Amino acid sequence: MCSSQKLILLLVLASFSVIASPLIAQDLDNITISGRVTDQNGAVIPGAIVTATLVKTKVERTVVTDDDGRYKLIQLEPGVYSIKASFTNFATEEKTDLTTVAGQNVQLNFTLTPAGVTAETVIVNAAEAPQVDTSRTVVGGTVTTHEIESLPVNSRSPIDLIFTLGGVSEEPLSTRDLAEDRTSARSSPEEAGNFSLSGGPAYSNNITIDGLDNNDDRAARERFTPSMEALEEVQLIRNQFAAEYGRASGGRLNLRTRGGASKFRGRAFYFFRDESLNANTWKNNSLGLPRVPLQEHDPGFTLSGPLMIPQLYNGGNRTFFFTAYEYDTLLDSAVIDTLVPVQQNSLFPLPAPTSLSSQRTEIASAPALNAAIAPFISSVSTPSRNHIFTTRVDHKFTDMHNGQILYQLGRLKNLRQFGGGNRLAQALEGKTRNTDAIAYLDNYVFSAKAVAQTRFQYSRLTPAVAATGGTTSPVVLIGINDPLKLVTGTLVAGTSTSGATDRRETRFQFQEIFASVSSKHSMKFGGDLQRIKSTFIDLGDATGTWDFDSAGDFLANVPGRFRQNFLTTSTQQNTYAGIFAQDEWRMRSNFMLSYGLRWENESIVRDLNNFGPRLAFAYDPFKSGKTVIRGGAGIFYNRALLRTIDDFTLGAQQLFFDTDTLVDPATGKLMTNAQRRAFIASNLRFPQTLSLDSPLVKQFGVLNSGFSRRLDPKLRIPESYQTNVGIERQIGHNLVFEANYTWNRGLHLWREFNVNAARLPKGFKNFTEYLASRDFANFLSRPGGVRPLLNSSTAGDLVRFVLAPSDAANPNSVIRIVEFGVPISLVNLNSFTSTTSVNTALAALNSLRPDPSKGEVEQLIPVGNSVYHGLTLELRHRFRSMKNGAGFSFRAVYTLSFLKDDGIVNTSDALVPSDFQREFTHSLLDRRHRFALSGAFDTPKLFGKLRLSPILRLASGAPFNISIGGADRNLDDIGNDRPIFNGDANVLKWRRPGQSIDASILNHFALPTIGQTGNLARNAGTGPGQFIFDLNVTREFKVTDKVRLRPLVEFDNVLNKTVFSFGSEFIDFNSFGPTSSDATRQAFLDSFLVPTRTMRPRQIRLGLRLDF
Repeated sequence: MCSSQKLILLLVLASFSVIASPLIAQDLDNITISGRVTDQNGAVIPGAIVTATLVKTKVERTVVTDDDGRYKLIQLEPGVYSIKASFTNFATEEKTDLTTVAGQNVQLNFTLTPAGVTAETVIVNAAEAPQVDTSRTVVGGTVTTHEIESLPVNSRSPIDLIFTLGGVSEEPLSTRDLAEDRTSARSSPEEAGNFSLSGGPAYSNNITIDGLDNNDDRAARERFTPSMEALEEVQLIRNQFAAEYGRASGGRLNLRTRGGASKFRGRAFYFFRDESLNANTWKNNSLGLPRVPLQEHDPGFTLSGPLMIPQLYNGGNRTFFFTAYEYDTLLDSAVIDTLVPVQQNSLFPLPAPTSLSSQRTEIASAPALNAAIAPFISSVSTPSRNHIFTTRVDHKFTDMHNGQILYQLGRLKNLRQFGGGNRLAQALEGKTRNTDAIAYLDNYVFSAKAVAQTRFQYSRLTPAVAATGGTTSPVVLIGINDPLKLVTGTLVAGTSTSGATDRRETRFQFQEIFASVSSKHSMKFGGDLQRIKSTFIDLGDATGTWDFDSAGDFLANVPGRFRQNFLTTSTQQNTYAGIFAQDEWRMRSNFMLSYGLRWENESIVRDLNNFGPRLAFAYDPFKSGKTVIRGGAGIFYNRALLRTIDDFTLGAQQLFFDTDTLVDPATGKLMTNAQRRAFIASNLRFPQTLSLDSPLVKQFGVLNSGFSRRLDPKLRIPESYQTNVGIERQIGHNLVFEANYTWNRGLHLWREFNVNAARLPKGFKNFTEYLASRDFANFLSRPGGVRPLLNSSTAGDLVRFVLAPSDAANPNSVIRIVEFGVPISLVNLNSFTSTTSVNTALAALNSLRPDPSKGEVEQLIPVGNSVYHGLTLELRHRFRSMKNGAGFSFRAVYTLSFLKDDGIVNTSDALVPSDFQREFTHSLLDRRHRFALSGAFDTPKLFGKLRLSPILRLASGAPFNISIGGADRNLDDIGNDRPIFNGDANVLKWRRPGQSIDASILNHFALPTIGQTGNLARNAGTGPGQFIFDLNVTREFKVTDKVRLRPLVEFDNVLNKTVFSFGSEFIDFNSFGPTSSDATRQAFLDSFLVPTRTMRPRQIRLGLRLDF
């Protein structure tokens, strides 16, 4: 949307503000109950008293009907209510067991009978919330307590329940629900997010707990995941046309916690999994391997009731608590199987060999020293342990004032999937994720028409990837030179910093919201202020890393290399401020208009004009309460992702000291191995490390000039423009059909491009023409010095780029010729696998860079785009029991969608620098068809009254990208090149292992000539679809009147169906030279377009819930 269109929308909303009183709208965290009180003749009763009582805590709210007999109770906590209406000389009518969910507007009318007409002074009727909310303008869905407890969730993460709703898809390059094999598979990029709503980027959603922020602002995921047993609802808003909520250009996910009640209640639960109950994975079966060992123990409890402190406090009618604790343990182990020196180094002791009978003398190449080595084999426990604890205390200060305190604790330590091998125990890396949060929510009722809500939160998050040996000891790497060739690689001791990181994120949040009712207007205004501080520590080589070429060198304290990084800590501070005003105007009895405006600002990005207007309506055309037509539009802004900004900051300050990069001042070349050894012997002492103020660091420490990042001066917050139109209709008594069409346009999405890439001179079509147009100087800088382009022993004084190899049998080789006495190196621009040709070409283009003194310089720019069209059809049936004990409820959702974008994540590069229009095509998330069925089906008493709760998810195939293995053929420093393809793109479809393929497909592929760009479109392939069928089977046994026992069996992938997936793996085309054998070609052909991963096999979880 252009700026003029945005201005028009702002003026439209401003005009509404003139027509009606300013203020606010739809409440997504609380509920509203409204209606009309009349007598039996339909005459309105002004002045009637309507009282709503929350059953679990007996908290009451009272309102008086207006001159039209209407009443409205606002800002009520979701739950089960009893509502009564009374008036002088009329019998009181009470409606009980009214079950509500967050964000609901309940229409409830009363018809009072004169006291003289009936013998009863109080008439009690069971109440039922209307199936269709004719006042709701937002689009989304709610997973209720009933569904949370019934549905199968393999991960036991309540967030995964949103995939039973419409318009929801996985993050790009997702590894969600994939099988665990004995392979080191790639994981999803950290910045990819965790789910997508209505086509928005998977990192563009706002996750909250009880309305307060629950985001990890660096990793684009949730900060804390509560136990499923602690939640009342999982509320998903795909299109949040209420101005109250922001920090999301996508949607909103709110996890609403359970509160205590006036009676003591509790639950003990235990879940168990073991590999003996599971099927094997397809990969293991294909390799003849047994199942991966697995055993999981997951006990926990919940306890709630009035807060009682003996002899000190009795909160029976005022203070209530709810506590939940879950302790999940996944047992695992790793086998360390390596070789260690037989003798000990007193400066750095290592564990003694476990078998001296197999000792042998290593065979290191000179000048490395040899020593006796022997096997060290040890099994190490590597479990995953996760403590999840929440406690909530609700307190009623007065009938008009109540408060809530919520505390959350998470402690995760995961050592699983980190293999032993050559790593000693202290070098095994694990993931930790610790978090705490304390929040206070306060509701103050000024009057029946005015309520103020205050929220405050402090949260702390400290995730890390670190070795069990800590972050202070140096890393020691010892080359293994086994004469028997049984063990290869490098022994890792001390600790490990490969990929290790540490992080600390703190957040202070304050919200204030004021809501009021005035005539036909429900108004709300308020603000949200957050202060986030995120500190990131790159532990890679931060403690110093010593390399030894052999065990003999280690024992003699003769390292071959030392490296250490400094200034690896960076801190980002961001202040978020958002203010809003919104009004819900009931223009007619059957027409609700909602309009508002929100302004947001993230201080870390200078972007002050983030005004988000919202406009929506809900129309009941037949005035029956069974049909509603909804429409809405709005502008939404994402939050600043701190990881992206921090990457651009940290890279500019890090200082590297590495003896492998030391240069001989006499020759200008890198030091030889002997020179480096001599330098280390003279200046360093193992195992001591350096400090930032060390003279060696000051003299030899270097910044990363080969690669750096920077932020665009015009960087702005990503935004989206969303519209939705839909209809919801009740069919019969318990069935509801809903259809929604959504259009979502993403703008100013963050992307990267190399601002220091070489610029093509005028008069040339591509860099190939330029390189082939002349010879390039390659003279020595000095006698014995370095050549600028090609610095090999046979390199000539000139470099000439050619389009055909001089030696047809070896197109990757560089040929030396002599012309007129001048040696010339011939570099083939059509080489197949040579990196020498690419590197030489890049060096030849260095003078064409804007800054020849630097290499790649990535700049973050707000130019990304996405477009989504989605049609969601939903059919749901409310749970109803029958006389024979049978009953059922279900939700069936079909989504037909179309999504295009120009990048995977917010740091994606275009194939041609900054040309993202060329990249605009089908997104990796573009699955055309999605279907989800979930429900609970109770069998009749005759069949044991079992409850069967399935989740069935089906989806068509998603696109995948075909690249060329990270080669940089177009010479822009970025390894995202794609091949040339001259065939029918419809044949680029995934295939099963062993499925036949036309060998001629390889003839349609070719590598681009160095200096040119391939023509294959991004995401040109079509991948496998999805099939997920999980089932929960449970039965309730009544032990006593207050004790219930519910055993359950959860079947994941009931049918044990093999469903393939590319996960986050690369799909590459490999080109072959003329000397490639038929076997090599066939091996590639057999694996081309074949996924290597599958969805999880059938797994069984046994569980038990004891309610008391």
